[in-house]
Amino acid sequence: MKDVVKKLSPAAFVLALVCFFLPFVTFSCQGQTVASFSGIQLATGTRIQQPQAFGPPKEHKVDAEPLATVALLSVLAALVLSFLRGKKWGVGSAALAALGVILLVALKSKLDGDALRQGGGVIQVSYGAGYYLCLAFLLSAVGTSIYSLMAGKGDRMASPLTTGDTKFCTQCGTQNAAANLFCKQCGSKFD
Repeated sequence: MKDVVKKLSPAAFVLALVCFFLPFVTFSCQGQTVASFSGIQLATGTRIQQPQAFGPPKEHKVDAEPLATVALLSVLAALVLSFLRGKKWGVGSAALAALGVILLVALKSKLDGDALRQGGGVIQVSYGAGYYLCLAFLLSAVGTSIYSLMAGKGDRMASPLTTGDTKFCTQCGTQNAAANLFCKQCGSKFD
């Protein structure tokens, strides 16, 4: 069961990353869409076409939103850490996933506040599937990372299985020399 949970964490980060390519937020005025952005567009910036009453549409540059940028980077870093073995990497990926959740909630709060302040209450903000799915996948990654860490805690309490000149790591099951202080595969310390 623990191995399945360990594989869920990287999968959740991959899915959260994919969600950045889906619609994240839509701004509308009196029921008409003014602009719609994916998470990647919010994180990196983009250009939008705004229709004009007379003449061709006018192009506007939309700067990157720092909260979205840092949220994207935290998901990428957490994905990398989720593939590494060891407790500190598991804690790191869980912390980065939690940071991503906090940043996405702060992003929503900021965008809502900006729309209210700049639009005078006329601009409505709605959040798309990409935003909510990304939030859900990051929360599940936090949960699976914490579960994996807690499940491994009991395993590390047990002494390594020793047979003659070898012992087996209780963390990853690798056979090691009896004199080893640390596992040659995962680096766990033997008691």
